[in-house]
Amino acid sequence: MQALYASTQTVISLFSMFCTITSAYIAGLYLFLNRAPIALRLLTFCLLTIALAFLGGAAIIQQGAQEAIIAAWALLPSPSIPVDVILNPIPIPQLKGLPIKAIGTALGWLAAASVYASLAYMTFCYRWKN
Repeated sequence: MQALYASTQTVISLFSMFCTITSAYIAGLYLFLNRAPIALRLLTFCLLTIALAFLGGAAIIQQGAQEAIIAAWALLPSPSIPVDVILNPIPIPQLKGLPIKAIGTALGWLAAASVYASLAYMTFCYRWKN
């Protein structure tokens, strides 16, 4: 159980870093980069890409670790908390067979990809009003 808590804390920290990095990039984009030459915008976007790639790699590692922890948890003869409760902490009858954990993971990756695509658009395509 402690390993699952530790992995969950790591995921929360990664999400916090994601929010911090993207918020700082948005502020820089609004205040400075909107009128910067293309070379500077390309450099900063490459740095953003590298930072988010590291966060994504760490998130993939944590996702695999959580899956391994849950698989090991399912093998216990009498776990203190059933695996179904870990996968579906808030049971919703309409989602039978689709764990909330899987939905949350998919939404997290979709949100990250959407933010990245939006920042690419705002960096290179959007025309800022002067």
